[in-house]
Amino acid sequence: MPKLEIRWPGVAIWLSAWALLWACDGVLNLGNLALLLVLASAMASMWLSATASVVLSALSVLGFNWWFVPPRFTFHVHLHQDLLLLVTMLGVSVMVSYLMARLRLAAERESQHAQSAQQLRALSEQFREGLDLSAQGRLLQSVLQTSVQGTVSVLLLREPNALNTQAAASSLIGHPDAQDTQGLWACVKQFAAMGPGTGRYENQGTLFLPLRGPSCAWGAVALHDVSSLSLSAFTRHTAQQMCDVLGLEIERAHTLQLAQHAKEEAQSQSLRNTLLTSISHDYRTPLANLMGAASAIHDQGALLSAQQITDLAHTVLLEAQHLNRMTTNTLQLARLDAAPWQVHKDWESLQEVVGAVLSKTRLRYPQRQIDVVLPAGLPLIFCDAMLLVQLLDNLVENAIKYSPDESLIQLHAQRQGDTIEVRVIDQGPGIPDAWKDKVFQAFERIHPQAAQADASDETQLRRGVGVGLAVCQAIAKVHGAKIWIQDTQPHGATVCVAWPVDVQPEMNSPSSEV
Repeated sequence: MPKLEIRWPGVAIWLSAWALLWACDGVLNLGNLALLLVLASAMASMWLSATASVVLSALSVLGFNWWFVPPRFTFHVHLHQDLLLLVTMLGVSVMVSYLMARLRLAAERESQHAQSAQQLRALSEQFREGLDLSAQGRLLQSVLQTSVQGTVSVLLLREPNALNTQAAASSLIGHPDAQDTQGLWACVKQFAAMGPGTGRYENQGTLFLPLRGPSCAWGAVALHDVSSLSLSAFTRHTAQQMCDVLGLEIERAHTLQLAQHAKEEAQSQSLRNTLLTSISHDYRTPLANLMGAASAIHDQGALLSAQQITDLAHTVLLEAQHLNRMTTNTLQLARLDAAPWQVHKDWESLQEVVGAVLSKTRLRYPQRQIDVVLPAGLPLIFCDAMLLVQLLDNLVENAIKYSPDESLIQLHAQRQGDTIEVRVIDQGPGIPDAWKDKVFQAFERIHPQAAQADASDETQLRRGVGVGLAVCQAIAKVHGAKIWIQDTQPHGATVCVAWPVDVQPEMNSPSSEV
């Protein structure tokens, strides 16, 4: 029925042409009547096959000779020009029918190729839509089953060259029998199609197609009972192209995964190298000072005055605090990077947090002047109080380190829309624009000469491994806050933190209690 539906216009054209011939008989001469049949042959060839067109054209010439060329109802021809007309008519009709049929066939093939290319592009885009390997396999199975109108099984490899039926790095979609399962693995191993129409194992009833990548097969597809489906060469070729699209996508994803793994390994190695370099420089100095002071007290305690012992003990305390600070920041950065959402938040008052920061700062720097401006009525902050204290403590510590001893450090807070903006302002040398983002990266410091073990008195206060601001950014990130640096006029730097204000909790007033 489908072929008849496609060819009926060609049959209708031939019938119409013969009806027109009988109607015009006696009105038009033989030459004009012959042109009608040539035109019908060309038009009908657009729907008929080449063989049918040629046969009908030859039969039409014979019929024309029988009914219209004198003497009628015979195949004899009295006039030579009539014989030439018939020969010319036969040659032109056959040639036009054949060429038109071939042109139609070429157009149909071109349309099939265009449709196949569009289908392959759509399939490739679907494969890249973040689907996992199993979902990609099920998608290919569904598309192939629709295309070949048969049952399809898919074998997928998660690792290259996993040629083992028991391999954990493989998955099977569908329900192939034991023989077809062996055929799938054999197809992967041979990296070539097997089954009817492939030149390999033609006697099999299942067609096996590999999922080919540039370097190896990433699985195989089994098209069951293809002998009963009578698949064309074009259908087999299109099915292989679909399999290749998935094979290329699997290898692309695998290559990206390897590249990402290599990048992470390189970053991890670089981080380890940087950390070891920083530790070798920045931990060695306080440790040497600790050992020197402790050794002096231990070996020469009887010869030292009380003031000298007090000074050495103070040195031990400062260096121990410095080591503790560097270690705490480094460990906190590693913890936040490893599990950024495992923080314990609660409603906290910014006034209390700032008070805790000032208490710690005055113990370390009792002579420094810190101006604090906290407007009344600031909303509560939903945060991890210990992390917020560490963030502000790091900012104040940096401001003190990088500003003159006699300069004023300012800590201001104000409500800005749906955020609370906290600013730590110093009067130091400032931060160049090129470094305003880079200083928030771990182990990045503007003055690397301060990391040397033989740092001068001028830079001695600035020692560190360069993780303070990185920890601040990590803490801000897990709380949904933003942190950035601005210039202070006429000189200095201002570190700004915009803390989000959430819906405030309901507070029960004493008067409402019974």
